[in-house]
Amino acid sequence: MVSTNADTPLDRPDLNDETRDIWNAKADFWDERMGEGNAFHRQLVGPAAERLLDVQPGETILDIACGNGQFTRRMADLGARVSATDFSERFLDRARSRSAAYADRIEYRQVDATDAEALAALGNQRFDAIVCLMALMDMTTIEPLMATIPHLLKPGGRFVFVIQHPCFNSNGVSMVSELIDDGGEEHVTHSLKLSRYLTLPPGKGMGMPGEPAAHYYFHRPLHAVLGTAFRHGLVMDGIDEPAFPEPDEPRPFSWLTYSDIPPVFAARLRATTSFQP
Repeated sequence: MVSTNADTPLDRPDLNDETRDIWNAKADFWDERMGEGNAFHRQLVGPAAERLLDVQPGETILDIACGNGQFTRRMADLGARVSATDFSERFLDRARSRSAAYADRIEYRQVDATDAEALAALGNQRFDAIVCLMALMDMTTIEPLMATIPHLLKPGGRFVFVIQHPCFNSNGVSMVSELIDDGGEEHVTHSLKLSRYLTLPPGKGMGMPGEPAAHYYFHRPLHAVLGTAFRHGLVMDGIDEPAFPEPDEPRPFSWLTYSDIPPVFAARLRATTSFQP
């Protein structure tokens, strides 16, 4: 079970391998349906990340858990040179196949974000910024990544991450539609039911309708995510909680219906201390 006080590596060394196998098996499915971004990425994740990251032309940026490289290419379009990593070799194959026109601006490498030594080998104070979008909750542990980020960043560099909002969007939350009789008038209301938050154990769930296999979610409450970062000298100086706009017509059991509840949490952090191996 994930600790309520910190990010504690799970006593399951095989779990990271299983997680990689799952993502390799469904990388093609995700790439075909994600393409250059679904509604979540186009309307919530991408814009929030861009606002916090504020890419400047000529910067060198590290993309952790890049998937099919959708946001990697977006940063290159904004003028950055990007090193993009993922632990799934199949996702990297798909990313490279979509990035032929970016050979001079993007480098793809297979790196496991739970391996501190592999992360550190990417380069001491090499990057102006690091980004990790919708992936921290897919990692068995975030401790190695948070510990290594200060080593990888140039002085004043920033780390931007976006995750499923742990308060509202996890395996411990259910979407609910209710028919209410209000003085003789019937109304359908949409709400969320929260069953667990602090001690929600890892569990599998579907990330996209019709996908060939469910993958693991490693829920961490906000204080565990941010507390792990703070312990390694990272401080937060930017935050966003985007939600979808008011829908023309509510769609039951869709995040497009919840215009006042954010399904994602985005933050920008900066290093205040140098990396100590």
